[in-house]
Amino acid sequence: MAYDGIMMHRIKDVLNETIQGGRINKIYQISKYELLFQVRSQRKNYQLLISAHPMYARIQLTSLNYPTPESPNPLTMLLRKILEGGYIKDITQIELDRILKITFSTHNELGDYIEYILYIEIMGKHSNVILVDSHHKVVDCIKRITPSMNTERFLQPGAMYQLPPMLKKRDPFSSEYIPDNQLTRIYQGMSPLLSQEILYRLDLHESFHDIMKQLDQSNSLYLTTVHGKEYFHLIEMTHLQGETKVYELFDGLDQHFHEIDQKERIKQQTSNLSKYIHNEYQKNVTKLKKLQNTLDDSQNSDDYRMKGDLLYASLHLIQKGMTHIVVDNYYDNSQLDIMLDPKLDGRANAQKYYQKYQKAKNSIDVLKEQIELTKKEIDYFDSLLTAMVDASYYDALEIKEELENEGYLKKKKKKNTIRKKQCPHYHTFVTKDGIEIAVGKNNLQNDYLTFKYAHRYDMWFHVKDMPGSHVIVKAQNLDEYTIRLAAKIAAYYSKGKNSSSVPVNYTLVKTLKKPAGAKPGKVILDHYKTIYIDPDDTFFNEISIKK
Repeated sequence: MAYDGIMMHRIKDVLNETIQGGRINKIYQISKYELLFQVRSQRKNYQLLISAHPMYARIQLTSLNYPTPESPNPLTMLLRKILEGGYIKDITQIELDRILKITFSTHNELGDYIEYILYIEIMGKHSNVILVDSHHKVVDCIKRITPSMNTERFLQPGAMYQLPPMLKKRDPFSSEYIPDNQLTRIYQGMSPLLSQEILYRLDLHESFHDIMKQLDQSNSLYLTTVHGKEYFHLIEMTHLQGETKVYELFDGLDQHFHEIDQKERIKQQTSNLSKYIHNEYQKNVTKLKKLQNTLDDSQNSDDYRMKGDLLYASLHLIQKGMTHIVVDNYYDNSQLDIMLDPKLDGRANAQKYYQKYQKAKNSIDVLKEQIELTKKEIDYFDSLLTAMVDASYYDALEIKEELENEGYLKKKKKKNTIRKKQCPHYHTFVTKDGIEIAVGKNNLQNDYLTFKYAHRYDMWFHVKDMPGSHVIVKAQNLDEYTIRLAAKIAAYYSKGKNSSSVPVNYTLVKTLKKPAGAKPGKVILDHYKTIYIDPDDTFFNEISIKK
């Protein structure tokens, strides 16, 4: 990764070509560190993403669909009040540093013309987005820095904005080449990755001027993968000797950051949901072990009754103060050492063993019931853990909603607004024969697909005896190819994903029933067949994703 000053220089030029003069229609804060501006420019709609994430900070135009919160937070409300309806007057870069300055022209409540400036500082963990007025007084920012945190440069409403300290270096676009084994020490805006690439190309007798010209005019992003790690820049990183793919500039950034964003968004928006589910799973596993041990003890309750009988038969031998007694066990013609309570006489000690016997006997049915309930809880949270492995942002939110509906998590209070119930965000694939295959990625999606979406004569697939996706094939009289393909999808989206010869059950939807009072995702099936399949991701080459 190399979102350096030279990368920002090119992005600044492209933003000026596309959204300069554009109108701000809507502003969202889509996560703790991210803002999304909807801009109307040159008769087109654009999405400007501004991120101050400690590791993935950037500014770019994006074509991805980002989830927008229903209720705006105070910062969003402030930005909307000030900037919505205004226009982007200018976009400039502070020298070749990773600081972008966007000037907005708008009108205040009295109708007077006024300007505001948004500074986007891309500086790793110190990244920030700061809105200032025409006098450079801070209106607000994503990360407030108080005087106690930084005595030299604090950022909070009312403070005067000042640029971070910058080192004096040469502009590589206008300066001559000066030999050095670390060009970052000499030139502005140059990351170590780009420095290594330029030195590598110079060794191949390319000119410094030509390389900088390519960087200045590039509209492409080159993604190079080496040992599973991805690097990008405006030119190909040939010195890495990796596999390289070329995209248009902002499409490439979307491609690189999409999966990273998904994982980060799941973590932020679902409050460490995976950790909660894992803890609940482990808690029930521990509970089951304790219940099993208690049941084993209870099933040996006849031992308490026998000791009570033997004590009653030996009352003449027992005196108060004794801690144990050895008696003749007439059940097996042996001798048995029985522990006694020294505070009790023989009759009371015998009665105490009878009480233990009765208590253990009465608890067996309760323990068996608790064991069955605990096993169901383990199966349930196991299914949620499996669903979280491949969960997208929406999948994870639905899992959180399910836990709220089931009473495991507390629901957040929402305003009394009429909201149309949305159907779950399941996946739909299309085979080469034009057959639709719908895949549920969590229990809510599974229930919806099986009992609302599917036709009674559609075919249903699911791995046998383990958690996984409900797969619905929207066709009848399936050939062997489609059956194997659907089974492979069901096995891939299951707990058996990394196993071999995974059993997959399949049957007509009409044979399925929902058990009364069962957890989401549970079904009873009858008249099914089973196919054994080796799961892998090769099926993605045989299907397309339905938009």
